[in-house]
Amino acid sequence: MDTIHAKDLKKGSMARWLRWAIPLIIVVGAFAVSQQLGKKGGQDKSQSPIPVRVEKPQLGDLVRTLNINGYVESERMVTVLPLVSGVLQDLLVDVGDRVSRDQVIARIDPERYKLQFQQAETAYLSAQSTFERVSQLYKSNATSTQNYEQAKAQAEAYKSQYDLARLQLEYTNIKSPMDGVVLQRHLTVGSLAAPERPLVTIADLKNLTIRCQIPERYYTQFQEAYRSGGRGLGITIRRSDGSTYPGRIRSISPYVSAETKNFEVMITVASGAEDLRPGMFVTTSFELARIRQVYTLPFSALSGENTLWYVENGRAKKAEITVTERNDTAFVVSPEWKDRDVIIEGWYFLRENSPVVVAQ
Repeated sequence: MDTIHAKDLKKGSMARWLRWAIPLIIVVGAFAVSQQLGKKGGQDKSQSPIPVRVEKPQLGDLVRTLNINGYVESERMVTVLPLVSGVLQDLLVDVGDRVSRDQVIARIDPERYKLQFQQAETAYLSAQSTFERVSQLYKSNATSTQNYEQAKAQAEAYKSQYDLARLQLEYTNIKSPMDGVVLQRHLTVGSLAAPERPLVTIADLKNLTIRCQIPERYYTQFQEAYRSGGRGLGITIRRSDGSTYPGRIRSISPYVSAETKNFEVMITVASGAEDLRPGMFVTTSFELARIRQVYTLPFSALSGENTLWYVENGRAKKAEITVTERNDTAFVVSPEWKDRDVIIEGWYFLRENSPVVVAQ
């Protein structure tokens, strides 16, 4: 019985050892094989040149700009409203026409106002004649002060009605309040014109402005540029077709919006305003700083925050740099980089001394 029990224990111990040892052997063997395959694959990879695109640093000015989108506005834009009601008899201007101050641009049917004027004129002349007669009598003490005052008040009342009727008749000829260009017609001939119904919109196209919302951090710089007459802050207004126009600061808001943390700057189109129209979409570029004659690279060349890859004798090399000056698209490198072929595409596949081929 003891002999059989000892054999059973030995067999059980051997089975447990094999149950743990066999998986361990398999894992170690698989790891060794993977290491060999990895080394072989790495050797094959290192032997295959990696295509990259390179660029030499460009010598020129590095410009930092702030671009703000906005719309062209007219400094003076007026919607003309008729001052009396009536049927619009004539509309003498069309969209795009230039008008001058006090030019008649429309007429309202005047017949009703002519009749009112004639009635008021007749009543006034009659009251004035009566007042003059009573006045002569009063001077000769032939009538009372009461009659004199009554005739005078009546003459003055009819004079007011006469002046009002004359003014309303004049208002049937609608005049332009300013020099400018007709931007829009709101009514057509035959329409009912009234003081609450717009007739035309006129704008002065010689004085065009753009409202720009500028981030708060630039407030001091803009104030200094404004006080110095715009020096140190070049302003360019750009249309969607690429046309550009110079601009200058007209005014700066004295406060910063608590909601947006922006302040408003009004920009005047310095020249070429005749090619612009109110409502056009434009981009206003402010030149904040200019560093002259430095070597620059695009940000696509930068690996991480401070690593550059370059090609030397057909192999990839890397170097650490410190970026001190930059704008939105490029950064400055030292002159020692001027003749190097810096990798701008493909560096994410590289290791030190990896063979590379420059793609054209």
